[in-house]
Amino acid sequence: MKKQFTYKSDKQIWRILISDSDKLILETRDLNTKEVFFNCYYIENGENIFCDFQLDEKCWVGIEEIYKDIIFFHYFPKPDMPLHKGIIAFDIASQNILWTNNEFSFLFTSDYKVYGFKQGFEERYFSSLDYLTGELIEEHGSDHKKINSIKKSADDKKDWSSYLYPQVFSNDEKDPRIAEAIRRQTNNTSVEGDVDYNFKNDMLFFNYHTKVFENSFVNKFLTINLKSNKVILSEIINANASALFTDSFFIYKKYLFLLHEKNEVVVYELE
Repeated sequence: MKKQFTYKSDKQIWRILISDSDKLILETRDLNTKEVFFNCYYIENGENIFCDFQLDEKCWVGIEEIYKDIIFFHYFPKPDMPLHKGIIAFDIASQNILWTNNEFSFLFTSDYKVYGFKQGFEERYFSSLDYLTGELIEEHGSDHKKINSIKKSADDKKDWSSYLYPQVFSNDEKDPRIAEAIRRQTNNTSVEGDVDYNFKNDMLFFNYHTKVFENSFVNKFLTINLKSNKVILSEIINANASALFTDSFFIYKKYLFLLHEKNEVVVYELE
């Protein structure tokens, strides 16, 4: 394992996304001002593409999807409502906004199109737009069945095989090497909640919580070589957690992503 790069912020990391071209996009939020910032890196070398980018709307905005290196943002029409409104297409390469449409709400992308809808009094009215220009391609009326069919086809085409996410360890684990390694590391500790784990190429990755005192937990992460039984990496990734956090790590291709203390991401190369 080789540490690829580290991103640390004084703001909270809200979302971690990866584009098809292996660019890492981090959404961070300042919990005091409510402002949102976006950062982008090449995963292969940690080179920064843009840092703390903001739209004109600095608070009530978020990411819908990244499609062919275009980030599609949305607005929140009201701060206290989770509904999404508007589509803003931002090109990672040029770092420019390609187009904006305030009439539609984003649904999904497929075959170089953005599918969205306008909310009527009782029904939604669907349309497809060119993903690069925002020009109207086709109106689909209120045909929910057609849109649902297109979305299902788009979802079926997505390939998630490059990702490995944590799963909950249980006593029914079929690989005795995994069960033994986890038990060896946790036997003398009082584990709170679940042990989350996954493995790749004889490398086991897992994290667990122990209680310090009431409403205070330590979140520990380990990497173990299952062939040699050696601990490759052992880190406290949250020293004073107020709750039991899940999704503290994931693996993408040959990279391990480790989340520290809500404001730091460390990327390791596994091969």
